[in-house]
Amino acid sequence: MSNEEQNSRWICHICDYSSTIGEGQACSQCYKIACPEHMTVSTVYNPATGLYELQAVCVECHLRKIL
Repeated sequence: MSNEEQNSRWICHICDYSSTIGEGQACSQCYKIACPEHMTVSTVYNPATGLYELQAVCVECHLRKIL
């Protein structure tokens, strides 16, 4: 792995925080990157199994679900 791949920049789609340290997390609903402060665990219904699953979602998708 090259040094450029190790230091790739990511940007939170909610607060526009940008960093090359660590990794942003992808939302399981919108697939956008968010910083750990803007991620939460939410129960999401899976129609294929008929069960609720715990998934990491951004706060924007989480609020959209409850409003």
